[in-house]
Amino acid sequence: MPKLEDHEIEALLAEPEMGVLATVDGQGRPEGSPIWFEYRDGKVYVLVHERSTKARNIADNPNVSLTVDTRVAPYKGVTLRGTATISGPDPELRRRLAKHYLGEEVGEGYIASTAALDGSDNLIEITVSSRFSWDYSKGF
Repeated sequence: MPKLEDHEIEALLAEPEMGVLATVDGQGRPEGSPIWFEYRDGKVYVLVHERSTKARNIADNPNVSLTVDTRVAPYKGVTLRGTATISGPDPELRRRLAKHYLGEEVGEGYIASTAALDGSDNLIEITVSSRFSWDYSKGF
């Protein structure tokens, strides 16, 4: 299967495409969740509610994967695998994500309407150890 070049992966990860974060629960089962993310300097940054299943799973098992794809033909995407660490809130990332995914005006409205959530998010930083990509526009 044709793969994306490194610069094409970087470009895809810069787009406002949803990602699916896969974590592992206490019984070893995978759990996928759609998320907003920021990819920067070879790492992935995600905000999750401090009491979310994602946060609990990562605290117990830091092995994760993130799949980002276009969901429009011709399909292309990448799966990043790595380890995640959890830290406290990051209001600036929250603002950047809202604007990236919703646009400037709607993003500001989202931040204002969800201000009560400030401080309840945990920053997840994913150190990427491997990646796999595909690009069906290059043939099969």
